[in-house]
Amino acid sequence: MGGSRVLPDPDAVPQRPGWTNKRVTPRPWDVYAPPSFRITDRHRLRALASGISLATLVINGAEGPVAAHLPLVFEGEALIGHLARANPLARLLMPDAPALAVFVGPSVYVTRSWYPSKREHGQVVPTWNYLAVEARGPFVPVTDPEELLNIVRRLTDFLEGEREQPWAVEDAPADFIASMMEAIIGFRITVTALEGTAKLSQNRPEADREGVRAGLASSGDAAAAALASLIAR
Repeated sequence: MGGSRVLPDPDAVPQRPGWTNKRVTPRPWDVYAPPSFRITDRHRLRALASGISLATLVINGAEGPVAAHLPLVFEGEALIGHLARANPLARLLMPDAPALAVFVGPSVYVTRSWYPSKREHGQVVPTWNYLAVEARGPFVPVTDPEELLNIVRRLTDFLEGEREQPWAVEDAPADFIASMMEAIIGFRITVTALEGTAKLSQNRPEADREGVRAGLASSGDAAAAALASLIAR
């Protein structure tokens, strides 16, 4: 029910002032990222995650990690969503089970050919630029039918909201919606940790950054264009 946004609006994702160069003591679960790539402002992290919407939801099962890809949206300090009862992840939705939701925004391979320094000394390698947000917290299963319906409405309204003719749950026959509801499970994730990475060639000299920006902007790719606009700021 509802669609998902593939790319965040560049105007809604973090600006450079929202990043940090402060040295942070790593925790066991932290994704590796140099301090200059980290996003720490919670409002900007939420804006980026909301612009992406589609998350990879991961839970540890008895035989290892299990993942599902589904849209999640914020409701207060929680993420809400639903998935099919037939999904292997559904059997792991136990109260307080630790969950990880990863929102990956635009990402693009950066060829070393875009670096002017390649022609100067050749001591450069290719890399990958990207935006990503990770949310962690315990599951809160939703078993009340009316509460589950509200989650479906909230997801639908958020994902359809910017369309000229948005679809609403009430637009479908009530008996059809009721049958669909029986096939899904709702949940909340109480977000206890929210962190992000904006890898935009901040570690390169200004001339190399401009070379990357120009290369991305001229590629004709939407994700590359989004990253190019962020590098230009």
